[in-house]
Amino acid sequence: MDEYSGSMGSDADVAALVSIVGEVEGAAAVVRAGQVAEVRALAAAGQLAARQAAGSPAAVRAHDMALRSVAAELGGVLRVTDRTVQSRIDEARDLVEHYAATLAAWETGRITRGHVRVITDAGSVLVDASPERRAEFEAVAISRCERDTPNRLRSEIEILAERFAERSFTDRHRDAAAERRVRVVPGSAGMSDLIATLPTVIADGIIDRLTQQAQTIVDAREPGNAGSAFGARGAGDAAGAGDAEPDRRRIDQVRADVFSDLLLSGAPALDPTASGDGQGSLGAIRAQVQVIVPALTLLGVDDGPADLVGR
Repeated sequence: MDEYSGSMGSDADVAALVSIVGEVEGAAAVVRAGQVAEVRALAAAGQLAARQAAGSPAAVRAHDMALRSVAAELGGVLRVTDRTVQSRIDEARDLVEHYAATLAAWETGRITRGHVRVITDAGSVLVDASPERRAEFEAVAISRCERDTPNRLRSEIEILAERFAERSFTDRHRDAAAERRVRVVPGSAGMSDLIATLPTVIADGIIDRLTQQAQTIVDAREPGNAGSAFGARGAGDAAGAGDAEPDRRRIDQVRADVFSDLLLSGAPALDPTASGDGQGSLGAIRAQVQVIVPALTLLGVDDGPADLVGR
């Protein structure tokens, strides 16, 4: 068998590749022109709605109604929902009205749509900045985007935007941290997403500790070793732990099980009810849920789903 030499092949192959590259470049230019034209049209639609509502005693309500009307018309053309169109109109207006240089750089092919997203996302911290500072940030950001890919530049552009922001990062972080919370987003097949909005340093610390603990559990396995009552059969299936099945969980599953175990049975380190070296009462609090199981399922006639009250 001949070894691959790394050459481009015959002259005909080289010519074919050159032709394909030209076609792709031409198609990319057509797509880019269409995308820019769509952005400008959506921005114009949003500006039309704003003009229609101008001077109305209930300006906010009038603008909302006008925007919804415009969005409904465009939604029929784009085959998307009104709310999706409204979101795209807002993004288009922001780009056209606040990032004209970025739009121009995209239109001429100096940067890509991905670069535009990086710049506008990072520029969100400049909402209170003067037009001059925003323009200065934009110019530097565009020059950097011209030399690298969006993903590689994202962190660099975000740091650049922080330096041009009027409010300090500390002040903005303090306001953002005040919005920390935990929420549950119901999913399908009896699963849900538990989402915690936390300071990044805390979130990174949590995932690092969970990963270390999960890795320790995985490393401690022996061939044929049975999993723990809580873990090997998965969270919430401790009742069948006596089957002694080998622990074949992936590290993601182990990490999720450790996370659940800690929150359901662990004691918080910050416990205002603790006194001296003794533990407080927070660690004794246990979760409570109500589950309604159909009678036929209890009788073993079928395996229909139970109902978690409130879900």
